Amino acid sequence: MTLTAAEDSAAAAELPNQLVDIFKALANNSSIVFKSQQIDDPELQLAEKQQIAHNAFSKNRENFLIRFGSFLDEQQLSDFQTLGMQPPIKPDENLEEMCLLLLDYQRKLHTRKVCVKNRRYRAMQQLLQKGEYFSEHEMMQRAPELYQELVGQYLSAQEIKQRDSYDVRNTTFSGILMHSLEQQQRNELLQQLESSENIREEPAEYAVPPSCKTQWGGFDDDEPVACSTSRNTAKLPTLSTPQFYTAGERELMRNEFMGIMKERFLTGQDEDFDYAAVDNNAQLDDLQQIEQDAQDAYFDEDEASNIPAASAPRDVSDEESEDELERYMRHLNNHHSLRS
Repeated sequence: MTLTAAEDSAAAAELPNQLVDIFKALANNSSIVFKSQQIDDPELQLAEKQQIAHNAFSKNRENFLIRFGSFLDEQQLSDFQTLGMQPPIKPDENLEEMCLLLLDYQRKLHTRKVCVKNRRYRAMQQLLQKGEYFSEHEMMQRAPELYQELVGQYLSAQEIKQRDSYDVRNTTFSGILMHSLEQQQRNELLQQLESSENIREEPAEYAVPPSCKTQWGGFDDDEPVACSTSRNTAKLPTLSTPQFYTAGERELMRNEFMGIMKERFLTGQDEDFDYAAVDNNAQLDDLQQIEQDAQDAYFDEDEASNIPAASAPRDVSDEESEDELERYMRHLNNHHSLRS
């Protein structure tokens, strides 16, 4: 069935909000060239770009998908498939070709997502090896509240002094000044945190509950232990002195802090980090692994095409199908500190 110009205009005016949101997102994408312009031509306004995308969709949805499909994310592709391919189909539109285009874009997005995850994982390994980005000082600057909760409040005065020490012999005056300013800002923030926690003094007769001694498990019975108030359901006073924790318990909390900071990096939560420099860096790719994955995918597809219709596909355990990064991320996600 073909549409008249009036019918086409009316249909465009009644588009679902999800499709209108797609046009808006395209208009805000600085990578898209909407119109050939001369040097002296005024820059297109967002409303003009949105209208161009809208008109392209109304004129021919297949051509719209060819032109703009690579700029859509997974949700937008799904919305287009559900809402943007409804009958009637125009004579110059090929529904089968549109379905193939959508499938191709979705596959590329999945490949890109896996690629980015692996690149960030390799970048993290390099940063860990260099030591500076994931040093205690740098992580403390990025997440002072989390650091104070899991690590800082349990340090002794000597440990704090050692942590905040600075080698003035191997730096410039501006470096010393910057370090002093950072330390001053951090101390002010920590003072605010301590004030907001409303710490109560521990009664002299206070005894550590037996349940706390087994909270972490497997440590020397001779060493005094206590519970972190952020993890214990009992309303106990906050213990701000480090002698209530064994070395093993404090190390566990330090490792917990490190694990959360790694997970934050991998999921793109470090606001000041240039993720584009990592996500678009092909040098971080493991070419041998990529080639192996491509070969595995090819043979998997070949085997799948030869499976009789009555046969059930072979089950593959999660452990077999996961790569190193997926196992690492699953381990982090299962960590008790990340559960709500």
